[in-house]
Amino acid sequence: MKVFIEDECLLHAPKAYVADGSVRAWPESPERIFAIRGALAESGAFEFLEAEAEALQAVGNIHDAGYLEFLRTIYAAWTAEVGEVEVMPDTMVPPGRRGVLRRPTNAVAQTGYYCFDLAAPIETHTWTAAGAAARCAVSAAEAVRGGAAAAYALGRPPGHHAGRDYCGGFCYLNNAAIAAEQLRLTGAGRVAILDVDYHHGNGTQDIFYGRKDVLFVSLHADPNTQYPYFWGHAEESGEGEGEGYTVNFPLARRTGEAEWFLTLAQALMHVQMFGPDALVVSLGVDTAMEDGVGDFGLRVESFTQLGQMLRTLKVPTVFVQEGGYNLKQIGECVRNALSGFGGDE
Repeated sequence: MKVFIEDECLLHAPKAYVADGSVRAWPESPERIFAIRGALAESGAFEFLEAEAEALQAVGNIHDAGYLEFLRTIYAAWTAEVGEVEVMPDTMVPPGRRGVLRRPTNAVAQTGYYCFDLAAPIETHTWTAAGAAARCAVSAAEAVRGGAAAAYALGRPPGHHAGRDYCGGFCYLNNAAIAAEQLRLTGAGRVAILDVDYHHGNGTQDIFYGRKDVLFVSLHADPNTQYPYFWGHAEESGEGEGEGYTVNFPLARRTGEAEWFLTLAQALMHVQMFGPDALVVSLGVDTAMEDGVGDFGLRVESFTQLGQMLRTLKVPTVFVQEGGYNLKQIGECVRNALSGFGGDE
């Protein structure tokens, strides 16, 4: 299997974020990439390639132009006004009012306009790394459109919490959505996105909520008790033309393997009924036992079964890396998922 990776993805390295009323050390570290690459390299069956595909059109279709300009320029504007500290909002636009209220011209205030939480600090390399991750996603999509059964975008920062015009939850550009858009731009009539991360992919859902050409299916921790809280309930199913093309499976905390895989089988039935020309998998492995962020009960070995079940769809598949934070097991979890799909053949 082709694995697309960029050194620039390693540059983004915030020091901390805020959650549950406390300042926490940054878990979405560059070391995640090293751990995954090391595990894949051990098998000798994965081909590591630079992400050379152009991502501008897909990125521009998915994200708001003002938001992209904000990501590109905010650190310089922020440091000129505040000092050399990471960009983080102190006031945020009220829910549902972004796009209605006037966007501030002041850089500090813009931060609250485009960030929905305190878990996406922006530092000097954030824009560069996010762009590199997007190129990895587009390159993987192009490999699949070129005839590969599957390809893997090993990029970071992750993306599924980033919406059309906002960042949050360690995410800045929505790599899975960008991959899906690239597949559509290059001729795939219908694309399905399956999100198996512990947390709901709220940004991906928002981006495609009104579209019927892209199906979004997610199994995740119940938002009544887990981040991102305001998205991912079972009744959220799309709107307008997109009604029925969003499917959510919220699961209780500490869900075990048996229930998780039973739910995955239901999710795959929806994908199969949609009949996609291509599939994008938001591959979060924070569902693993002892991940440290999630509390589901999947064993490291069980990710092989995940890959095997995905393979039964017989659909060209783009894997895009999302969560997974235990450096001792993230590499093996990813390798098992890709190998189960047949990536080591």
